[in-house]
Amino acid sequence: MMVKKPAPSSASSLTILSSSDVDSVLSSLDPELALASQSSVFTSFSRPPPPVCLAKSEVPDIQIPHRLTVLSPEMTMLFMPSRVGDAGGTGCKIVSVPSAGGEGLPASTVVMDEKTGKVRAVINARKLTALRNACGSALSLRSLPPPRPPTNLLIFGSGAQASAHAILFLKLFPSLTSVTIIIRRPSPRSAALLTTLTRSFPSTSFQVGVSTYPQPSSDDTPAELSVNLSQAVHNANIILTLTPSKEPLFNSVDVTSGTHVVCVGSYKPEMREVDEQLIRRAGLVVVDSKAACAAEAGELIAANVGAEGMVELGELLAEGAVGQQAIERVQQSGDINLFKSVGIGIQDVAIADLVLREAERLGLGTVVPEYD
Repeated sequence: MMVKKPAPSSASSLTILSSSDVDSVLSSLDPELALASQSSVFTSFSRPPPPVCLAKSEVPDIQIPHRLTVLSPEMTMLFMPSRVGDAGGTGCKIVSVPSAGGEGLPASTVVMDEKTGKVRAVINARKLTALRNACGSALSLRSLPPPRPPTNLLIFGSGAQASAHAILFLKLFPSLTSVTIIIRRPSPRSAALLTTLTRSFPSTSFQVGVSTYPQPSSDDTPAELSVNLSQAVHNANIILTLTPSKEPLFNSVDVTSGTHVVCVGSYKPEMREVDEQLIRRAGLVVVDSKAACAAEAGELIAANVGAEGMVELGELLAEGAVGQQAIERVQQSGDINLFKSVGIGIQDVAIADLVLREAERLGLGTVVPEYD
């Protein structure tokens, strides 16, 4: 028999957080808690290895086995286990990618109890990937703040990533007064996003525009959705690209010096959201993982950016002189800042652990007693 919380869970019980439970947690979650959780992940990931080898009895804090792919006629199912000892423990995110498209990507994270080896919780993770990505993006901006408080935010995309990024950035950076969202074509999703943002941030100006760059815009684009892309890029203090594009979304010539650019949408070698010229202007590129970006970040691969041309976000977030020196290296290397993220599995474990702890505090979720 399933028992609705607030009854506390025991070592033998299982907690289930549905999509509505997760929504309730996220609606009241302090953004600073999410940022602290992800900051801990990045600093742990980029921390130099110990000078001596671990004894056989010691367990590495960071473990990210290669993801496992299982195919069915309708789905590609991805299993991504990982462990981050000091920021969430052990878990496995499972994402299903429909062969013929669909309503988003079904996703769940299994959280383990490291002491007993039992499953501690199963959490709906549809929105958690977008949140942990947005946290990484926000941390990159905090580490490399623009010369003046940013006022204009430009977003490419209107999906879950766009929603999570827009909401988090508007909460964290109150100087933002204007947001422009660029889409390929009008859709109910983009209309819903605009409605949500307008209601949540009534003092902010929002515009949705259609761009088919590098192709000319269609003549049947509604007048209210027409946008001067070149001017929008020029005016932006922050540019977020959140699409799986295979060609650059804008002309980098229009990007002004001092702009902070975040590329999150592309995650395969054949994808690229920005052109090579913009990569070169950045000098040193800030990344979540050098190894992952060298293998998966199409923009960096096309521009022949090797490990020596990257600095991990965790290096910038390190305490004291180490972090400050990394920040100065990036700031002195180019006339814009660019953060490229393809995602690392330990981010999922950390954000799931945070959401689970907040759900327990709020009395949310369903407990299956004596599950194991």
